[in-house]
Amino acid sequence: MKPRNDPAMQRYREEYHRCCGVLVRQLRTEKGWNLEDFSKETGISVAWLRKFEENQLTTNYSMRLQMQMVQALGFGVMEIHQFYKCVDKMTEASVGPPPWLIEREKGGTS
Repeated sequence: MKPRNDPAMQRYREEYHRCCGVLVRQLRTEKGWNLEDFSKETGISVAWLRKFEENQLTTNYSMRLQMQMVQALGFGVMEIHQFYKCVDKMTEASVGPPPWLIEREKGGTS
């Protein structure tokens, strides 16, 4: 597997986070919620949610916060993989397959 600081890995990771925010915004607006409504549903501040959707977070965030958003959007415990599958597809459509899969296909080792 490529190192975490590899430019291809960094680009993929950045695009993945951007796509995650795009999908959350899309699903939120489909529910007819503004950020204030979503904040009430998730218990997460409007400012943080805005930064998440716009891919402007400057620090790592916990999986717990992401799970709060996904569950508020209607994904149950058994359906959460569907959300992440959508994010994966969006990311791959934008930047191609994950770098670790390209390495594997080339027969590379790290």
